[in-house]
Amino acid sequence: MFLNHCHVFPHGAFPEIPELGTLPQLDAFMKRCGIEKVIAFPPFWGPKTRECLGGEEINAWLHRSIADYPGIYGAVAVSPKAPDACELLKTYVAKGFVGVKTHPPVMRFRIDEPACDEFYALAAELGVFVLFHTGVHGGRLEDYPPLLIDNIMARHPKLKVIIEHMGTSDGVGRGFFDQALAVIHNHSSRWCDRGVYAGLTGLAKPQHRQLVADTVQEAGVGRCVFGLDWPHMQGNDEAVIRYRSELAVIDSLGFSGAQKDAIYGQTLKALTGV
Repeated sequence: MFLNHCHVFPHGAFPEIPELGTLPQLDAFMKRCGIEKVIAFPPFWGPKTRECLGGEEINAWLHRSIADYPGIYGAVAVSPKAPDACELLKTYVAKGFVGVKTHPPVMRFRIDEPACDEFYALAAELGVFVLFHTGVHGGRLEDYPPLLIDNIMARHPKLKVIIEHMGTSDGVGRGFFDQALAVIHNHSSRWCDRGVYAGLTGLAKPQHRQLVADTVQEAGVGRCVFGLDWPHMQGNDEAVIRYRSELAVIDSLGFSGAQKDAIYGQTLKALTGV
């Protein structure tokens, strides 16, 4: 398995559980669950993260820290309109990072604002995906509905995009699900075939079983990427329970072995080239 969306942190970022989100814990989780490879995101939040990093830039910390974990790949975390966004992207893609994690309401940018275009153009040129956290998450709703991704794709048709959570904000309510599905349909259909992928992270919950089925039917397994959202802010025992329950939801939909192989890693492998 090659799975997306792991949040990692320096030891002590969460004082009540100092080991929460650390790389040794992620490595242990992977071994316990038989997961071969994952993509990890730099620590762009957390109550004591900044203090624990001691001034080290978050992408630099991740690159240094995963050196001893060959099964853990990095993705750049940055706002596309940050002054150093393009420089960070070029630097860390050259060092082996395979994509970009963005979170519009947390990073405070509008998905389709022109100030982001240079970054999107560079990501398209470098061939790496840009993942957008989608779903209601505070902030001004008009700044981050998935429908805005359609505007980006019109301007940057070679860009690879993952619509993470499919507009449900980690599976909580429907949120922007219908918008996310519309963008998937518009860019992986007879009208055009662009690099828009459905991020299934957090979606595979019993109450959203039909949403998973609809997403896979609309996108096809070759455009579906399963992610963990590890560590779930609870520790590895709870993370394992959640992971197994999400696998059970997907298994219940009657996909073939080849289809599940695509969802659980082959699509992500083709997307990233690793």
